[in-house]
Amino acid sequence: MKKSIILLSGGLDSTVSAAVAKKRTKPLFSLTFDYGQRAARMEILASKKISRILGMKHKVVKLNFFKEFKGLTLLRNQKIKNFRYFNRLKNLWVPNRNALFINIAACFAEYYGAELIVTGFNQEEAREFPDNRPQFIDAINKTLRYSTLTRTKVVSYLTRYSKLEIYKIGLRYQAPLQFIYSCYLGDKRMCGRCASCKRLKKVEQTLGLDTKRFE
Repeated sequence: MKKSIILLSGGLDSTVSAAVAKKRTKPLFSLTFDYGQRAARMEILASKKISRILGMKHKVVKLNFFKEFKGLTLLRNQKIKNFRYFNRLKNLWVPNRNALFINIAACFAEYYGAELIVTGFNQEEAREFPDNRPQFIDAINKTLRYSTLTRTKVVSYLTRYSKLEIYKIGLRYQAPLQFIYSCYLGDKRMCGRCASCKRLKKVEQTLGLDTKRFE
């Protein structure tokens, strides 16, 4: 069984990916990034709890330089001008974020001898975010062949699936879905109005599940 490192934000996709990876790989630990995002504290708390339930070690990596970038809606040092900013792709983009996360994870992977980096890239978000697409995974794997002596590889078990399908996979793999956190704002209770909350809320409503986690 191949060793892996899990990229875990505490949201639906990464949590389900972690649960699948627990069955298919030998996870060394999960990695959560604090790049100054509004939801950093809640994402870390959720990821820590999810990792513990799945029997994984958990590490947090801080990226302080992002605070230099002004005007990024997701960062906690930016004022909320209008709630609609949390529902537009161009306002949710963080420069080169996923590629950076993967390359940092690749440093850990090469050092600790992990063959795989597990991500939660999926079909639904790939429509909006180019760094969630299979082409992105293929491209970054090509660079990792040169940048790591161990040829660490990025995988996602969810690239062909929608949010609804991912939730069902999570139920099948007994992922701790009750502890996920998917809100961009970072309050204790998820807002239910930002793009991320809307996607999760719609899925849970479709499945007839309790949505009390939202305001």
